[in-house]
Amino acid sequence: MLRKHIDNQIYLKYDFIPLNLLKESLPSFKIYCKDNPELGAQYKKLNKDLEFINHLRNKVSGHLSDEALDKMIQWNPDIYDEFTKTSTTFQEFHIYRSMLEVAINSYLDEKGQQKQFGQEVDFEIPSEWKMFYDYLLNTVNTAICFLKSVQDIIRPNIKYIKQVKTSLQGKERSDRFREAIQIVLEIADDQTKKETLLPRMAEILKMFGIDPEPYGEAGKTDFKFKPRGR
Repeated sequence: MLRKHIDNQIYLKYDFIPLNLLKESLPSFKIYCKDNPELGAQYKKLNKDLEFINHLRNKVSGHLSDEALDKMIQWNPDIYDEFTKTSTTFQEFHIYRSMLEVAINSYLDEKGQQKQFGQEVDFEIPSEWKMFYDYLLNTVNTAICFLKSVQDIIRPNIKYIKQVKTSLQGKERSDRFREAIQIVLEIADDQTKKETLLPRMAEILKMFGIDPEPYGEAGKTDFKFKPRGR
């Protein structure tokens, strides 16, 4: 049974990693919330909850300080109970549990109160374990709902290409590729050249087996060309 609890604690650490990655990339999704109040509310809540995840990930997965280790031992002396001499599994269980408890209770506001729950967490109390797991489950579900909503906005705007066979080989393929790059650079320097150069770009795309039609009529396409040097 202890081994099962230890494995659960290890899996819990793994859960923090993708959630923390979402936290880091979350600002890039903000544009989709601009005219969507419901999505904006999800974003705001998710951003707050993921701040806590970021803290837990840092504390539990790689940045343990001497202070955190001291507190871990202070709050759970069972780690060095006489029994652990003959049961390292018992010791390992208490280390993982105490590590998470210290990480949670070190998430403090300017008044020194635990920011997420408003109270210190004691995993000796089953209801406080439940409080933490309820938070984690709600955060995961909110993240999934948020990403699905963003996906529903993005998918209808994806422009798919229809590939066809190409006969370009060897040097001719390299030459056409260089020509396409040159066209992009010229248009980036001078947008007035789009009308004359884009029809040729459309021809080159077809040579590479790409149907340019999804991008608009040649010469009136919505290709985005950024000025050079930016």
